[in-house]
Amino acid sequence: MNNSQPKIDFKAKQAEFSAYIRNPDISACPNDVAPQRMQMYRELFFNNVEGFLSSNFPVLHTILDKKQWQQLAQDFFSQHQSTTPYFSEIPEEFILYLQNERQAQVDDYPFMLELAHYEWVEMALSIAQDTLPEKSVDRALSLTQKISISPLTWLLAYQYPVHKISSDYLPKKAPEQATYLAVYRDNQDEVKFIELAPMSFHLLQTLMDGNTKVISDCLKEILPENSSKTLQNAAIEALQQFLDKQLIFIE
Repeated sequence: MNNSQPKIDFKAKQAEFSAYIRNPDISACPNDVAPQRMQMYRELFFNNVEGFLSSNFPVLHTILDKKQWQQLAQDFFSQHQSTTPYFSEIPEEFILYLQNERQAQVDDYPFMLELAHYEWVEMALSIAQDTLPEKSVDRALSLTQKISISPLTWLLAYQYPVHKISSDYLPKKAPEQATYLAVYRDNQDEVKFIELAPMSFHLLQTLMDGNTKVISDCLKEILPENSSKTLQNAAIEALQQFLDKQLIFIE
């Protein structure tokens, strides 16, 4: 007489378990687990994910009503196949979901993806492992000096002014002028942002290849030939402000 127990396909059982937790409306409850216990598991998993989303996307959470937010979090929870086991990477997975999988709803804000990306950047920069160069001793800039951009400076361009969005400002269509931002972390490990004029944005862009550059070469890339002294001085003044704020450094 063979008393051996039948082998359990743990991979199949795990898939059945997770399918129900993701979406009990379309997946059956495992036969060998009480529905009440599965519901408890589901609430535990979902509440953890939802709480992480609300803490990392506070503005998006605030501007959506409770029903909209719960629907968004549930859709992400049930539809997105995360590729990471780490909770700290859930916000990035949420961005991927909005970008590639979200089926737009009638009441979705047109700036939802851009706003979420902006909020994600703040979190991602706060935990980035890069370090700032030593503070420059020489604080006065000239055309012959070499500069580089901080590894903790990120340049962002959006259709919507995402840094201004709140419950009191919910634009229905994008302005004619794009929004340019620099988000950076200073030597106090504080994440800050500044809004940039197009010229300043393109000036910093010339440094994004990671190479050290002479200031005069940077200006040649963004200013027309025979540009006025006033325009050159304005560009150098902008770079001076970036140096003071630790977005760039003198080599």
